[in-house]
Amino acid sequence: MKKIICGIIITLTVWITGCTGMIDMTPESDVTFNSFFNSVKDAEALLTSLEVALRDAATGDNVNQLYIGWIADTVSNSYAPYREFSPSTIEMSWAASFTAINSADVIIENAHRFPADVDVTPYVLQAYFAKGLLYFNLARRWGEAPIRKDYNDYSKLGKSSVHEVLEVATECALKALDLPVFDELKDGNGNARTTKQYASKGAAAALLAHIYAWRAEIESVPEYWAESEKYCSMIIEGEAGNYTLASDPEALCQNEMLRNGNETIWEIYRGPQEYYGRYNAYCAEEYTGFPVRTESRYAPTPTFGNYLVEIYRERVNRMFHPEDRRRDAYFYGLDADSLFVVYNKGTKKQFALAVEYRPEGNVYTKYDNSKKCTVVRDLFLEEGDSIVTGGRFGNTKRAYVIKHRNPYYVEYDYSMEPIFKCYDENKVVWRLADIILLRAECRARQDARSGGAISDLNRVRERAYGNTTFNYPCADDVVKGLDSDLRLAIFREREKELMFEDHRYYDVVRNGWGRDGGRDYVRTELTPAASRLTDQDILDGALYMSVASSAFKNNDLMRQNVYWNRKKQ
Repeated sequence: MKKIICGIIITLTVWITGCTGMIDMTPESDVTFNSFFNSVKDAEALLTSLEVALRDAATGDNVNQLYIGWIADTVSNSYAPYREFSPSTIEMSWAASFTAINSADVIIENAHRFPADVDVTPYVLQAYFAKGLLYFNLARRWGEAPIRKDYNDYSKLGKSSVHEVLEVATECALKALDLPVFDELKDGNGNARTTKQYASKGAAAALLAHIYAWRAEIESVPEYWAESEKYCSMIIEGEAGNYTLASDPEALCQNEMLRNGNETIWEIYRGPQEYYGRYNAYCAEEYTGFPVRTESRYAPTPTFGNYLVEIYRERVNRMFHPEDRRRDAYFYGLDADSLFVVYNKGTKKQFALAVEYRPEGNVYTKYDNSKKCTVVRDLFLEEGDSIVTGGRFGNTKRAYVIKHRNPYYVEYDYSMEPIFKCYDENKVVWRLADIILLRAECRARQDARSGGAISDLNRVRERAYGNTTFNYPCADDVVKGLDSDLRLAIFREREKELMFEDHRYYDVVRNGWGRDGGRDYVRTELTPAASRLTDQDILDGALYMSVASSAFKNNDLMRQNVYWNRKKQ
């Protein structure tokens, strides 16, 4: 993956990324094509190209839906239209996905060209995983989508049904299940793979678990809940690799969310100090931070009016019980009376963050979520540095997100201070806690009184609270009306545990919109615009993205889904 860090563009890019313009891509060139498939080096180059394309597709083609799933109290004007299902903003191109699919097909369909002494099986399995993930994402994002027959097919393509797209995703993921566990992944030279963007048996099992859970709801096939549970259990019980929960939420944030943690199953790679020009890895990068990392030598950006997304303390305190350790691991200074930006007069450059707790005289309390110490005013604070409610630098109404601890700052000549750009972290797509709670959901779907579901739910809770006091159903469940609704309790736990990890929109849709007589998650858990959707709107494709106009170029077979076609007229 070092090649990804360096941004290497191999000479085969022209033809590897090619496809028909009928699905919004550029034609293939056959220069050097037939003579390329000769060595392990060639296979590694093909896989590198695939991983680059997969990364772009995985982080770039789904952001509009994630905005709708945000838990947010305020959003900037630039994001508001997404949350209102505006036709002009819900449109997204699937070009990156088909570019990556094409890269996978190049590997799969040309494996036979390699000489017998080159074992291409590991590369083919990686390609099947990528292809399965990409078609799964196409089905979740657009519903109906084209299915490419092979990388040399330049014919016009219309959309296939959601069922057909999910069938392809499932078939590819099942083939990828033959991958070794992550600890046994090797490159062509026999060296261990060093990043979890390379798929493993655990990643394939996680993909299958999510595919079958999605299909169970979307296709109304209850039997698929058992299939999803089966693949969850493969991971949880160690059949697909060795994954362990972090000891506590602070360890999760500090270590597991960085790179290649013991809890993480599959990640999207991001190199040190790497900034994506088009897309950030996490939508949480859009939330207001104060600062992202409290031990940073850089001050928070002073102009907090330029926020993009905000969540308020009141909401956080409703969601998280005071004894839930995720509360202080994910957010900064929730119990503060007021916040301060302070200047070290000794060094004349060191910034710090302090929190006031009913100060007496000139002594304040510094709070960094793990330890407290006194701060003497004469050492740090200049007159006027205090930021009380409504002050220049901060607002105690806001909750400041610190779940991700490794910010990347960029220094510009025009700026007095470095500017935060992104988290210097991999994007964790699936981790063990996600799979444990998904199994709980699968078990609850099969038996509302499921002891197995409760056991899984409690395993995550016990990590969150550090004890068994809050095992389901606890007193807090009674207060929140969860003691009589196990499915909702599991949903709320996923909401908290996986906060800012970009699962929520798909969790809401997977839990349904009440057509089975159950709770209507879509119209109660998403934005106000979602609450106004009719049953027919949802059946017509309102929960999917609109197909970008570029996909219609020179393709009279392409059709917009019914809902967005109606909205755009």
